[in-house]
Amino acid sequence: MGEATGERGSELRGAAVFAAAIALLAGALALVQARLQPPPARGEDAPEDMFSATRALARLDRLIGDDAPHPVGSAAAARLRDKMLAEFAALGVAAEVQEGFACGPRSAGCGRVWNVVAALPGREEEPALLVSAHYDSVAAGPGAGDDGSGVAAAFEVARALLVGPRPRNPVVFVLVDGEESGLLGAQAFVDAHPRAASIGAVINLDAGGTRGVTSLTRTTASNDGLVAAVAEAVPQPYGASVIGAVYGLTPYDTDFTVYKNAGWPALDFGFGEDKAHYHTPLDRLANLDAPSVQHLGDTALASVRALAEADLAALPERSRVYVDALGGALLHAHALWMPLFAALALAGLLPAARRLAREGGGDRRAWWRRGLGFVALVVGPTAVGAGLMTAIAWLGEAELAGHAHPLAPRIALWTAVLAVGGAIVGWLARGDAVARAWLWLGPWLALALIAAVTAIALPGASVGVLPPALVAALLAFATCRFRHERSGMSWRTWPSGLVVLLGLALPALMWLQAAVRVEAVFGLGPAAAGVLALLGSLLAPLWFGLGRLRRPLVVGLAVASVVATAIAVTQPAYTEERPRRLSLLYHLDADSGAGRWIVGADAPLPDALQAAAPFGAEGPAFAWDTDESPSFVAPAPGSELAPPVVEVEADREPPPAEGRRVTLRVRSARGARVMAMFVPEAAELRSVAMNGTVLPPYPEHRRKYIAGGEVYGIVAPPPEGVVVTLELDNSASVEAVVWDLSEGLPAAGDALRAARPAWAIPSHGGDRTMVSRQISL
Repeated sequence: MGEATGERGSELRGAAVFAAAIALLAGALALVQARLQPPPARGEDAPEDMFSATRALARLDRLIGDDAPHPVGSAAAARLRDKMLAEFAALGVAAEVQEGFACGPRSAGCGRVWNVVAALPGREEEPALLVSAHYDSVAAGPGAGDDGSGVAAAFEVARALLVGPRPRNPVVFVLVDGEESGLLGAQAFVDAHPRAASIGAVINLDAGGTRGVTSLTRTTASNDGLVAAVAEAVPQPYGASVIGAVYGLTPYDTDFTVYKNAGWPALDFGFGEDKAHYHTPLDRLANLDAPSVQHLGDTALASVRALAEADLAALPERSRVYVDALGGALLHAHALWMPLFAALALAGLLPAARRLAREGGGDRRAWWRRGLGFVALVVGPTAVGAGLMTAIAWLGEAELAGHAHPLAPRIALWTAVLAVGGAIVGWLARGDAVARAWLWLGPWLALALIAAVTAIALPGASVGVLPPALVAALLAFATCRFRHERSGMSWRTWPSGLVVLLGLALPALMWLQAAVRVEAVFGLGPAAAGVLALLGSLLAPLWFGLGRLRRPLVVGLAVASVVATAIAVTQPAYTEERPRRLSLLYHLDADSGAGRWIVGADAPLPDALQAAAPFGAEGPAFAWDTDESPSFVAPAPGSELAPPVVEVEADREPPPAEGRRVTLRVRSARGARVMAMFVPEAAELRSVAMNGTVLPPYPEHRRKYIAGGEVYGIVAPPPEGVVVTLELDNSASVEAVVWDLSEGLPAAGDALRAARPAWAIPSHGGDRTMVSRQISL
């Protein structure tokens, strides 16, 4: 009777600690969400030397208040340039237009661009600080957030600087063109503008949505002076070097990449929430969050003032890692310190692990479970959570789970991750007398090892796990030392609930912030599930402490997940406020005269579109499409649209030592804004040049979507066309394809446009007309 009563009391104490941990996580989440809010927008009456979002947005309204898209090479972009020149003139600042031709570093394309460049003089002539934002939008939307917010911030920063004393360094403002088409404007500035030789540092402003706090997204490697200046100057700083370390895993890029490749010390700032508006007609001024613009401007102005007074010619070449304290401060340290901190974390955890291994015992099966514990606690919940989100998206016929209504899928994900973690604990702890100790020490030891590896190989990424690992190491070291001075302690009860909670506090704040921001960028999927599973692994000893209460709690969480899933799949996948991306393409094969309607197959085809045209099953629409880019295709009427013109040019250069050279002039007879060429693998293409500029090696990330060859783009081709020079290893003739793309559909597409549901809108390039023809090389 007494033993049963004691066991029951232990379970109740375990339940109380588990409830405290859940309360801690809930409190941390509430704090994170409260802190991830930008400051209130300042009004028109704000002091002249301060940034005012109201003033910035009033100027942006004058620039793009018509909500017209203004992609590179469009008439709308030309009108916007004239307005920007007028705004600089109203500030008393001379500005110029730099017209150029450039090739993107990662886009496999080239084009004409028109940058707007202005400069504020400094007390010294150089080096100069460059402030960059891009003014072009995608063809589908007006780009109020991306990157009208950056343009508005740049103008307001310039205005605020003008009312103060002249800074030490000149400040050059470049409002670049062609960012959305492959970072072309920034490349043109770096390659050809006279001021490029004087640039000592860069601040790039961009946005991937219409709201959110501004973060220091990326820095160049030698960032010591830059990060230190930002940390001291910015009033509400956000950012973590781990973001930059994993940025390459995202589909996004900014002009920062061009400046980094040029060897300029650079900072990349921006906000990126509400992806529902990103690159769509909803990225308009009415949806742009004023407090978010205020935070972008506050961050930009403080950073510009700090670096405009810095000695840019003597910036340290050391690297710093950094992480924000929920906007309260930007904590930073030299990257060289990271291996030492990681060694300290391991030094605090390894003695406890060695002693536990020596005194805990266990058979071979128990050791296998202990060794696999951390992997199972992270991989299992991540796989189940990601699979559940995939199922919700599939059942709801959506591209992503919870796009329009995220609450139910979010509850389903969180409860599923917790339930699977609790179930795995039962397997890990089976018949293990020291399970509680291993369930706590194992994950922390694994995290410390991860921190040690990243501290050496990728120091910026180590800040994601190293601070919590250091706290856990301190707790392990202290409690193991005190163990010898106190009676009644054993590995069966170590660590105490208080120690587990103390170890949970810092990762709760750090990783829940990461989870919130990962969800904002990637949606509810594998990345969000992985962050939650990582945090959930730290609850393992508390699951063990529940005893017999663990199983009913696991079942309860599983039931909650099932109920939330059922609610999620019955809710509309899209709404007019948070619509589906669905662009229409009319393709005319000029060789055969056949037309087609093409719709990307990111999600099932809406019934109304299926009724409007006989679309077939999803699959590749073109010979160069991979399985990663399937489409729905339906026959369409032919038309009399003029095909691209391709003319062989005389080769004025000596023949190559190997292979052969083909020189072509390609132009759009119908004045299309975009052209492209597909060169098959059989051509054995060695190099490509456009208007004499040799393109960088073909980007590897594009091969995921391009099969059987390479596709090269041309943006804003002039009426006389672009000279394309191909050097080939294959001496035999091969068939290539050239096409042009214009915005909008022919009149025959009116029925399809009308059939597109109200909860679906075009995105990125928008609705377009494509005319292709085959050529022999």
